[in-house]
Amino acid sequence: MINKSPLYLLLAMAVALSSLFPLVSCNHKDKDEDVYTYSTSTQTTLVKSFALQADADVLASLDSVHFTIDYDNGLIYNADSLPVGTDITGLKVSVIFMNTVSSAIFSITGATEQADTTIEYTSSMTRELDFTGKTVLTVTSADQSQVKDYEVKVLVHKFNPDSLVWNESWRRDLPGDLSNATGFKAVQQGDTFRAMMHNGTECQLLTATSLSQGSWAKQTLALPFVPQVNSLTATDDDLYILADDGTLYSSTDGVAWASCGVKWYSVLGSYDGRVLGVIKGGDDLYYHDEYPHVEGFESSLVEDGFPVSNASGMIETDNQWTVSQQAMIVGGKDSNGKVLCDVWGYDGERWGKINNIHSSVLPALTDATLFSYYTYKSLPGVRRYARQQTWYVMGGKFADGTLNDQIYLSTTQGITWSKGDGTMAQASYMPKFYGAQAFVGEETLTPAAGYYMPRRVQSMVTSWSCPFIYLFGGYNDQGRLLPNVWRGVYNRMTNYPVY
Repeated sequence: MINKSPLYLLLAMAVALSSLFPLVSCNHKDKDEDVYTYSTSTQTTLVKSFALQADADVLASLDSVHFTIDYDNGLIYNADSLPVGTDITGLKVSVIFMNTVSSAIFSITGATEQADTTIEYTSSMTRELDFTGKTVLTVTSADQSQVKDYEVKVLVHKFNPDSLVWNESWRRDLPGDLSNATGFKAVQQGDTFRAMMHNGTECQLLTATSLSQGSWAKQTLALPFVPQVNSLTATDDDLYILADDGTLYSSTDGVAWASCGVKWYSVLGSYDGRVLGVIKGGDDLYYHDEYPHVEGFESSLVEDGFPVSNASGMIETDNQWTVSQQAMIVGGKDSNGKVLCDVWGYDGERWGKINNIHSSVLPALTDATLFSYYTYKSLPGVRRYARQQTWYVMGGKFADGTLNDQIYLSTTQGITWSKGDGTMAQASYMPKFYGAQAFVGEETLTPAAGYYMPRRVQSMVTSWSCPFIYLFGGYNDQGRLLPNVWRGVYNRMTNYPVY
């Protein structure tokens, strides 16, 4: 049996719908289109969609570039600018109107290739338009009672968005007293950033809660030992450092230090609340160790070719192939003093070599800087891009003592690597270095004045989070401390986000 609604209910619904009809029709929204709330009169000159026609000689997927239609301000533009150098002097367009119009005329002035002219648009138009000057689309309603001008902008990036930018004006001095400083190491302890600076006789502890913090709190330390500053390591709760005799010390605040009762050859990094290191036994063999020991831990010989010293700093990251987090180190020296090009991973129980050495382009390096950041990949068939986690290797020292100034990238969690091209490079004005520390910090950005706000969503995005790289210190080829903090960013992330 079919249930039927009472007749009076159907009539009431019909009346309600008819009274809402103007609003419903005005707010009709196709997927990925703007939301319009204009009256019938304004709809008579409303541009429903604007697109460039396909032209592979200009740009692949040119016809998929999204254009925003801002009726209030009379603007049509692509919020996601076209790649640097795209030729926009001869483009064909497709325009769809909300209603039938009597005319749509493009007025072109000040273009580089096309003389000032007016061109009437029709659905069969094959004329090319030069968008390097000012282009205005004038739409006249079917009854000629309404006229609307739209300025049409085809925006092109002035700088390559898929590039790594190290703006020289962003460079800052290392925190602390740099006079006579010989050693510097920065670490992250939970939500706090700590740094230790040593000048040969005195140690300073520097503390900040933000990487962009201009002034770091400074304390002079009275340590009961001579620290190996470059061994400073942190878990979320504690700091660890080796004394000059190899004794491991720990501290919760960086001021009061206590011996852990063990002597290590080197510190590798931290993992899941404990610090990992290497012991050199009386038999001249090298063993894995950790502090504090987890239940059931047993020290074991390091693997053949394992870096017992001078590896990059260790980073922890999620791994799509393992349940637990994976820690990673790059390069270093093995027990025979050989400089390595390998990537080693740790899953909480065991170490293993994870990079494909037969196809790896990673050079053999000591004291390289390893960090996790991002690059972008283009999505097939459309001009859209997706962020992907990427592992970076910068700096480091070759076996002959010269320094590396290339950047190496892995989007496969350290298995395969590629050499960065000219867009993914260390800036020419940055000094070569080894032993620097890199951190990634989120900062809030807002559109520059006069920026065209995309109208794809009802709620405007007025700010967004952008991750920046902070590169602290390091040493030059003479072993001297480099006194700067460099700030870098993947350029695309500074652009207004397009949804």
